[in-house]
Amino acid sequence: MDIKAIKNGLSGHDTTKVEIYINYLIELSIAKNRDKKLKNPWFKYRTDQELINNFKKVAIDGLSIDGEHITLQSTGISYNYIAYKNKMYTVYPESLFDHSLAYKDDTFKFEKQSGKVIYAHQINNPFNQKQENIIGGYCIIKNKRGEFITLMSSELIAKHRKVAKTDSVWKSWFHEMCLKTLVKKACKQHFQDIYQNIETIDNENYDLSKSLEVDIDDKACIESIATVEELRQYWKSHQGRNAGVLKEFNELLAKRKDEILSEESKQEKETSKGDKINETN
Repeated sequence: MDIKAIKNGLSGHDTTKVEIYINYLIELSIAKNRDKKLKNPWFKYRTDQELINNFKKVAIDGLSIDGEHITLQSTGISYNYIAYKNKMYTVYPESLFDHSLAYKDDTFKFEKQSGKVIYAHQINNPFNQKQENIIGGYCIIKNKRGEFITLMSSELIAKHRKVAKTDSVWKSWFHEMCLKTLVKKACKQHFQDIYQNIETIDNENYDLSKSLEVDIDDKACIESIATVEELRQYWKSHQGRNAGVLKEFNELLAKRKDEILSEESKQEKETSKGDKINETN
């Protein structure tokens, strides 16, 4: 990664936002996990031009990649629910948002009278807010365009999770991803005209052509497998368990196999390049 080249490629953009972006890129490139292996091995294959283009694509909406609300993932650029709200504020600064997950034992009332959203949410057991107790959620948006309400059941939220290309973010940040799903749905449903660019970018993280029925835990395990041999052994030991969705299960395995082979090919090219440099020296 050539930091100077990236800065030059982003000349004319807000310098503070560019600096935040550069610092985030540096962190992505050096961050390591507990095993002292690179946390984001995919990042080293991103070219300077790709990194420049990513920033510019997001900047079209008056936003920027900051490593917190808008991040880079192996599958593309990801927006969290606050980024969706921030976009709304750039167009309708008077907007009022209220969104929450609903839990077992909560009581609520939703209605709309003459265009006005009227609702009440009573949290009867605030210490029962565990993942398994989520029954759904809601997002209320009010601004000069009107008052809008979006409701989602836990089953509908789960369907959105299943079409994600990677489950690691959901596994690490489940509640935040549920809120993103709610806010994203509300923004797309009622304000599609101002979210077209964000939707195009963010949907690169999802396979919208199908809704996978493969077990979420299996999906996460497949994503973490590092070698083709481990992938083969996993297929042998789990084939019967996923018999009902064998085609989709095999598609996930094939996709991960292609990713592993691609990663190995890139590593071999880098090693070969290094060897040639050493021979020259």
